[in-house]
Amino acid sequence: MLLNFLNASAAVEIGNSLADQFILQASPEAAKRVKKAKPGDAEEELRKFVQRIDSDARPLRLNFYKRAKLANSFKWKLLQNGVKPEFVNELTRMLLVRLAAK
Repeated sequence: MLLNFLNASAAVEIGNSLADQFILQASPEAAKRVKKAKPGDAEEELRKFVQRIDSDARPLRLNFYKRAKLANSFKWKLLQNGVKPEFVNELTRMLLVRLAAK
């Protein structure tokens, strides 16, 4: 039972997957699309992010340790790939709030 409580490999995997979503959006090709973007595109991307949290992470019913591992892997993957720290902190907060919601 204790080993299952500490096994956070699935949570880390999902955290990395969620971060990859934003890393692809921050690529040079995406920067070209931003110039052509419509006003509602940012909200659409955030909506997709929340939907991915709901479909991938929330069904796992993560305990506090696994939520922390997921958020940590998400945050550090984004930081290592050059995403602005302010944006990373806000996304990580959104992720944790969404995971904690009932």
